Amino acid sequence: MKKLISVLVLTMAAGCAHSIHEVHTSDFTPGASLQNGLMIKATAEQFVFLGITQETNYVDQAYQQLQSQCPNGRITAITTQISTSLGFFSWTNKALMQGLCLAGKG
Repeated sequence: MKKLISVLVLTMAAGCAHSIHEVHTSDFTPGASLQNGLMIKATAEQFVFLGITQETNYVDQAYQQLQSQCPNGRITAITTQISTSLGFFSWTNKALMQGLCLAGKG
């Protein structure tokens, strides 16, 4: 019985949860469609242990990655999803940005 309880406690302690808790959308250029541009995507993460982190600009990093994929164009229809994955005494905040790169429209 002790082994069963130990296994259950360890399983529960190692379990995790995930949630998307923010979604933002930018402007949409009138008349822009997928045929007129290229869908681009960037991600960045922030690891937090016991409420302490060194990384505080992970969303800016994702945005810079997105911009670097469209150097000579304009990005429109940007969506940003902020999610969190919970772990044992820690969590990871994640930023996912997607947008439509319109070449030559800078």
